[in-house]
Amino acid sequence: MATIVKVRRQGGARIVTLPSALLARIGADAGTSLALDVKGGAIVAKPVADAPAPRRRRYMLSELLVGAEHLPDLYRSVEGALDGDPVGNEIG
Repeated sequence: MATIVKVRRQGGARIVTLPSALLARIGADAGTSLALDVKGGAIVAKPVADAPAPRRRRYMLSELLVGAEHLPDLYRSVEGALDGDPVGNEIG
C-alpha cells in the first residue's frame, strides 16, 4: 500500500515528511543521511553512512588571548559610560 504525503513549501525549500514506518522499512531514522536519486520517474532514497565529522580545531590559551593586553586600556576608556541620568529613551 502506498503512503501519500504532500510536498509543502518552507522558506525556499520544498519539504516532505517521511513517516516513521516507511523509514523503518529502509533502516533509516531521524538523523540518517539519505542518498536521493530519480529512477524511472520515481524518487529513490537509500541510507548512506555519514562521513566522519571534521575535527574541530583546538586552540592554545595563548592564541585565544592575542590582543587581550589592550583590554585594560579599553575598559578604562569606557569606564563612566553607564554613569549618569538617561538623556533619551534608554531602557533603565
